[in-house]
Amino acid sequence: MSEENRKFLETVMKEGIVDEGERMKTILTDLTKYLDRRKVIAEGQDDEEEKSDSDQELSTEHAVGLLSELRDIVEQIDYAKAFSALGGVPFLVGCASADRKRVPLSVRSSCVAVFATLTQNNPHVQQSVLEGGVLQTLADVFFAEIPTEESANKGSSDTEVCDTDGKMRSRIVQAMSCSVRGHREGERAFCSSEGGRQVIEVGLGVTRADGLQVPPAGLRRRCLFFLQALLTSDDSTKERIELFDDCVRHVCANFLSVDSEPDFEIREMALSFLQRMVEQGNNVLAISQSRDSMVSIGIKRIGEVRKMEGDDREFASYELELWEALIVQLAKI
Repeated sequence: MSEENRKFLETVMKEGIVDEGERMKTILTDLTKYLDRRKVIAEGQDDEEEKSDSDQELSTEHAVGLLSELRDIVEQIDYAKAFSALGGVPFLVGCASADRKRVPLSVRSSCVAVFATLTQNNPHVQQSVLEGGVLQTLADVFFAEIPTEESANKGSSDTEVCDTDGKMRSRIVQAMSCSVRGHREGERAFCSSEGGRQVIEVGLGVTRADGLQVPPAGLRRRCLFFLQALLTSDDSTKERIELFDDCVRHVCANFLSVDSEPDFEIREMALSFLQRMVEQGNNVLAISQSRDSMVSIGIKRIGEVRKMEGDDREFASYELELWEALIVQLAKI
């Protein structure tokens, strides 16, 4: 190799390989600058003429991009541990729970997404979250994000402040789920927490806390997935299941019929969830009390699907399979 080519290769190797640890520190520094700038703007102390070039780069779009990059980095468990050691958990949670008028919804939501990735399947970080009381903070943020009827009617003009589409709340539920699933003490702490259970109840629509008719479909899906994980996990107990009786009854009554639940993914998830509950012998009393109405809905839906043809029949084939299996299981109760 010539001397020129060798120098070129050395330059590429030096400049092309990113030190992920140092990059995380840089991202934290830049995000801190962004938050400081947002605080100055919110307090009316911002002077446009005094902005430096670096300040101008700290836009909301740039901040969201940094958080997306950070999320990619902490997907690796070792970097997730390192970021946690840098104080990443309180930073992300603090940003997510910041003044809604000071920090845009897109930034707060991105922080929650990074937090979910940081904790997923990572017992070390999950334990620090549990010890830090973060679950209650996330629950508080969830309820703070519930739009009033007035704000929901404002439409897209208020999307950087108000979670009208439920995406922020869905991410909060996902973050809570990632923080406890697979962690015995974490699951136990969440289920014994009244605030945690209320998040699921409100997200499913068991309890109406926002003045709106039905929670967004994405939020319902996320809460139903979390509920299923909690109640069918290896560490689930009769006492845990009884804490969510109202949720199970709500699923039986509202998530199976096309008339009451138009989202096919939610219907399929609900059918799969209830089938697993019956197979495991969990909460059979709550399900058996709804058995007759469920069978009635199922027979009607099976008849409708069997009459379908072509793509419609193929699209509904999995729902048909789930209904047939569930009705067989219900007959054994």
